[in-house]
Amino acid sequence: MKHRYTTIIIGIIVLVTMGLLTGCVTLRPATIQMNKDIRAYTHVYIPATQTKESAIGVPVVGVILPYAQSVNPRDVIAGGFSKRGFIVLHDIEERVRPKTLIVSYGESGRRRVALGMGSTTEVILQLVSAETGELVGTATAEGCGDTESDDIKQAITRALAALFK
Repeated sequence: MKHRYTTIIIGIIVLVTMGLLTGCVTLRPATIQMNKDIRAYTHVYIPATQTKESAIGVPVVGVILPYAQSVNPRDVIAGGFSKRGFIVLHDIEERVRPKTLIVSYGESGRRRVALGMGSTTEVILQLVSAETGELVGTATAEGCGDTESDDIKQAITRALAALFK
């Protein structure tokens, strides 16, 4: 009986240690709220977003080299919609306004994880009808990577996956 408890305790210690060392975190499930069917739209307009830059130190042969990454959320969103057959517009065109979604991006928060050694970024995508201005739906998701740029890419990708599920 004593051996059984020892095995369980060692197993728990190993799992916690692996979680801390790998930065493993359980992300909250992506959520969507749809008021209309997204399949009624064929075009998207995504307003300009600012590029997010982040840097980390990468150890290479005993030396830590700075490594910078950047991401423009608009580009990730445009790629996700293009991949699913939507036409990405640079301006809202009057002739396709009834079939156009305006997709807005926002960061809705950060959450500390792994005993404060890491964090997640939560993003929200808001889909609005270009014709009526009504809210078509929202998608919210978290992302967790090596940098804030990675967090944003992963969060947007997860939000889009939930939206098109």
